[in-house]
Amino acid sequence: MPKKQALKSGIPFITFLIVVTVLVGIWFLNKNDEVTDNTEETVNQSVNQAQAQNANQENINTPKSVENINSNSSVFENSDYNFSYNLSENEAVKEEDSASIYTIYFNSDKLSILDEEMESAVLGGISVVSEKDVNIDGIKGTEIAATSNKDGSQMNLILVKKGGKLFHFQGTETFLTKIKTEFFFED
Repeated sequence: MPKKQALKSGIPFITFLIVVTVLVGIWFLNKNDEVTDNTEETVNQSVNQAQAQNANQENINTPKSVENINSNSSVFENSDYNFSYNLSENEAVKEEDSASIYTIYFNSDKLSILDEEMESAVLGGISVVSEKDVNIDGIKGTEIAATSNKDGSQMNLILVKKGGKLFHFQGTETFLTKIKTEFFFED
């Protein structure tokens, strides 16, 4: 009789072990699928980011349009933002385009085009020393001499609003003087 009792008490325990083993196996398989899904998602995100960076790199250093008007100068035209700028002989052009700011470098000077609402952010980053009204191709703007709140450096800029965009010119006094006579809005 002790043998039958041992068999009866062992069968439920073995059944319990089999059920637990099956449940643990199913749990591990599900975890493996989750890890595989997360890994695939991470790889897909990395590929998408790399493709976006490559697309942005293609936009950098590719001017929209630079046309020669004579041997000493050329015209930079941008049909997306409807403007042109007469370049000097030694003025190099480099463009950078992000989701919210389009920037063109003319040697060490620059023009950034952003949404008009960003004017407060631009002004919040500087301490105005002086400002005066200016006209850029008939559009009223503000010429500002300022210091950077970040590092105290001096800067010169012109801010012009047109068509919901803020044209933020920044650079040397020579550059800003030239902007007043050589920058044109195309309408």
